[in-house]
Amino acid sequence: MDRHNSCLNTRAIIDYIERRRGDVEELLVGLEDELKGIPDPLTFLRDAHNWVSSEICRGMYANARRITSNERVAYDIGFESVVHKRLGYIQEILLKALGTPTRTIGRVKSINDKFNRNKRLELVRIDTHGALLRLHWDSGLELNPDFCLMNQGVYSAVPTVWGLPPAEVEETKCQFKGGPFCEFDIHWENPSLLQRLQHLLFSRRSLLAETMSEMERDKDLLAAKYEEVQALNQKLQKKIDQLWSINQASAAVLSELDFGRLVHEVIRIFIREIGYSRGMIMLIDQGSRSLRFVEGVGENPEEMSALKGYEIPLSRKHNILAQVIQNGQPVVVPDTAILNLNPNNIIMRKFKPRAFVLLPLMARGKVIGVLAADRGPSAKGKPNLDREYLQGFANQVALAIENARMYEGLRTSFLNTIQVLVEALEAKDPYTRGHSERVTRYSIRLAERIELSDKQVEQLRNMCLIHDIGKIGIDRVILNKQEPLLGSEFDLIRQHPGIGDKIIEPLDLSQEEAAVVRNHHERYDGTGYPDRLAGDEIPVQVRIASICDTFDAMTSDRPYRRALPIFEALNRLNAAAGTQLDPELVPVFTKMVKSGELQDILGGKISMRVA
Repeated sequence: MDRHNSCLNTRAIIDYIERRRGDVEELLVGLEDELKGIPDPLTFLRDAHNWVSSEICRGMYANARRITSNERVAYDIGFESVVHKRLGYIQEILLKALGTPTRTIGRVKSINDKFNRNKRLELVRIDTHGALLRLHWDSGLELNPDFCLMNQGVYSAVPTVWGLPPAEVEETKCQFKGGPFCEFDIHWENPSLLQRLQHLLFSRRSLLAETMSEMERDKDLLAAKYEEVQALNQKLQKKIDQLWSINQASAAVLSELDFGRLVHEVIRIFIREIGYSRGMIMLIDQGSRSLRFVEGVGENPEEMSALKGYEIPLSRKHNILAQVIQNGQPVVVPDTAILNLNPNNIIMRKFKPRAFVLLPLMARGKVIGVLAADRGPSAKGKPNLDREYLQGFANQVALAIENARMYEGLRTSFLNTIQVLVEALEAKDPYTRGHSERVTRYSIRLAERIELSDKQVEQLRNMCLIHDIGKIGIDRVILNKQEPLLGSEFDLIRQHPGIGDKIIEPLDLSQEEAAVVRNHHERYDGTGYPDRLAGDEIPVQVRIASICDTFDAMTSDRPYRRALPIFEALNRLNAAAGTQLDPELVPVFTKMVKSGELQDILGGKISMRVA
């Protein structure tokens, strides 16, 4: 809110009503929105060091009029604020130290400029018994005649500081009635010489005592405000930390579309920020109508492996995780002892959580899963369980998951489309029919034999199926030519890895995945194409695909030759180890063929004869 009014004004209103009614709560009726976020509004409005908006002052004047049934109550409030010494002590020092109403009114402009921001004062004329004063109210503020009446009451009461009768204040012009400003013609009595001497002799001690007392009160107030500011700073820092972690989750939404890496990262950020030991994400499987474990992060990498395959039927009404799905409400349990949880549940049995948090993941108005975290018996430190933060983070996680799912769906759809194109391409050529599928099956078996990760195997499965997609851009006359290729024709065929790379570019694949398409004709000795990679520069998935691609090409009929016997193909494969192919992987593949492990893929090919 814009703050143009010192709380000297609101304190004067509160004191006035308190002297007459005792209960001052009615003064705040209708001001709830303006005072929102202030823990103790009355204490705030009584503190002369605070400032408030004109809307608050206007509302409090209106409530005071309603409470007292007095249309000129603002005048009385201003008058009594001086009579009852409810000015700030600095203002009171200035009034008493100046010695006379004349000298006080003469300094009224500088006093106003220090303690008000809603008007500009103009002192037109002043003499020993009167003054002409103009108040130029800020036209940008929503003020009314109550502000003017309050000032009239104050100026009328100024002489009473010296025991004199109130001044006469005549409003000759009014800005709130169409005038250019409010104009006060003020007349007062000045103290006699004897009164001034008495004031000089006897007021200094009382003024000093009052000032010291006020300063002590202000010292206590400043100490309290310092503690309040420190507490607010701590809360602010906590909010900043929370916003930073949400920002990190948002960054993951924008930068990470790999589903597995994404959920792992957001769980890691979450448990770190709330001070919990473990976290997991479970998502709804619409097919089985169950809640399935997807990913977990614990204090060590192997800790969450026990939950693989864990699922909860959504029909299990008494399960607390299923309840979060059903009602869409977060659950924060500071002490599991207060709940009657099933001790045989795998989570309770393995992790023995002391406290846990369950947050519904909401996307497009529907619950798609649960983000959960727990603290074990050995957990240290105080957790951060700000509910607004918790739900805000959960919303970011849900958004990230939906984006990743959508991307995976688009990626899968595009891959399927490319695979259909490859199958259509091969179906037109009896010599290459089934080639990509066999290369894929060989590659998966070899990758599993050398114990590549599940992710690497899946990459091979997807990319081997489309490794020759670039041939769609090569003239079929050249691809099916039975005579030896001319140099220019071979140069065209060598372009198919680059063409394939361009086709799959929209998939935004990892470097290892895209390399299966782009680099499956690289040679181990660095003389291949298109990038002349050598040795370990060639990703392992590509080295596997190259062996399997070469073997299937040799054991399949081609326009320019019949399929080679398997024993001869293996001999040539081993001869190429270290030059064209990986010298460590070729023997492994050869052993698999000779042992009969790949016979189901070889199928009707020529039976192997051992040389």
